Amino acid sequence: MPTYPHIDRYYEDLNRLIEFGGSGNELNIRSAFQTCLDAYCRGHRERFVLVPELPGPGGVPDGTIKDSLRMARGYWEAKDTDDDLDDEIQKKFARGYPQDNILFEDSRIAVLVQNREVAMRVDMTRPSELDRLIRHFLDYELPNIEEFRAAQEQFKADLPAVLQNLRQTVETAEARNPDYQVATADFLDLCRQSIGPAVTPEDVREMLLQHILTEDIFLRVFSEDQFHRENNIASQLSKLEETFFTGDARRETIDRLLTYYGAIGRAAYDISDFAEKQKFLKAIYEDFYKAYNPAAADRLGVVYTPNEVVDFIIRGVDYLLRKHFGRTLADDHVQILDPATGTGTFVTSLIEYLPEDRLERKYRHEIHANEVAILPYYIANLNIEYTYKERTGRYLEFPNLCFVDTLDNMGWQQAGATGGAVQRQGTLDLGAVSVENWVRVQEQNEKPISVIIGNPPYNDSQTNWNEFNPNRPYPEIDRRIRETYISRSNAQKTHQYDMYKRFLRWASDRLDDDGIIAFVTNRAYLRSSTGRWV
Repeated sequence: MPTYPHIDRYYEDLNRLIEFGGSGNELNIRSAFQTCLDAYCRGHRERFVLVPELPGPGGVPDGTIKDSLRMARGYWEAKDTDDDLDDEIQKKFARGYPQDNILFEDSRIAVLVQNREVAMRVDMTRPSELDRLIRHFLDYELPNIEEFRAAQEQFKADLPAVLQNLRQTVETAEARNPDYQVATADFLDLCRQSIGPAVTPEDVREMLLQHILTEDIFLRVFSEDQFHRENNIASQLSKLEETFFTGDARRETIDRLLTYYGAIGRAAYDISDFAEKQKFLKAIYEDFYKAYNPAAADRLGVVYTPNEVVDFIIRGVDYLLRKHFGRTLADDHVQILDPATGTGTFVTSLIEYLPEDRLERKYRHEIHANEVAILPYYIANLNIEYTYKERTGRYLEFPNLCFVDTLDNMGWQQAGATGGAVQRQGTLDLGAVSVENWVRVQEQNEKPISVIIGNPPYNDSQTNWNEFNPNRPYPEIDRRIRETYISRSNAQKTHQYDMYKRFLRWASDRLDDDGIIAFVTNRAYLRSSTGRWV
């Protein structure tokens, strides 16, 4: 005989809420069904997420079902037992609520509307019927989802040929186009000065390819046509692109991907909540990179840090600053740095966390972020600036995002024993990638950093810079690791040079006299033999 554990728990929760709350009104009892529906979402083959009270078309339903790409798969609305459920449904539709896949319930009757028609109506006291309705609700695939899935599959099928054609176009320009040759040589030289000395011509080519292929994505998600003209790095790559990739060459390459870009645009248009739009862009980035470079995606951890983890770390840092140093994240002169910002999740969460009267100063002068991979750099820039606009109601350029390889940036001043400063290990020539980026790196290097926060890469064996977070030699950091971690440890020496420990070593040296490092980590760094100290 079939069992329905989620529904059994729903009945228990419902009875308890009515007994202790003394009422069957919506606000008193809806959490019971929310818990039940959430359990079904988590157990679904696509691992849906139930997001409560998310603004959507026509209003704010009690719950929105989201898939891994943050696309809405259905809606849930709870009503009072004293209301006429059918009347309430019509009122919601008159206000513009979606009618493609929405579940209404009042703890007695559940009504499922799909494609503007009542698909099911069940007695909620019958567990088998309620189970069947919920599963039908979650399994239903909206036409726009079908379209998007088809576009995804077509994108994956077409991308190899598009990339081959695009690479051939670049190779032709490298061999025959003097304007491109001069421009790319200058750009490579500037990248080596600003980002890191290990940048190669192949790295520049990868930056350019990713820039070209993702231009339309940013435009369609944010309806933002200024970004690639005004961002200090994107504008330089656009100038390089304009030396060879125009007219028929561009149309022949990009036209095959227009279905995918169009599907992204239509999906983004349906997302009214800005925070959800940010998450959608991050998910699209993850999806894009898995298609663009599937071999590297798993190894590189091309996955954004969950907001719940980020929020926990930010609140923890604020608590520890207050407890140990008598300061808070919002205080003047508390300089905060995310050295591997990825898509900017830590900075956007800081913007949402800091008190409004302190936000502008922190945003302009005391929050800093670095990124070395072009796609997450673009996304971080958009996310940070749009989050600030959403929070304050006005746009303000984020002046402290640097396109730089953090581990190669040894130009910061390290306080000496007497409080002075040592000579910089290296410097960057004016004009690196862009004058603005060079100035940003220099200004960051002069700041005494109080908090270093983020989620640095963990990968242990990567060697190719193109693949986001290289495990190549970093002479200064590796020297510091030898002088400290290795000389004071009896652990296996070869595993002391992974990227996480390099970032930890860099951060420990970069931190001011007092402050906090807060990195996401796994237990292996705390419990395994590779971290054993003498």
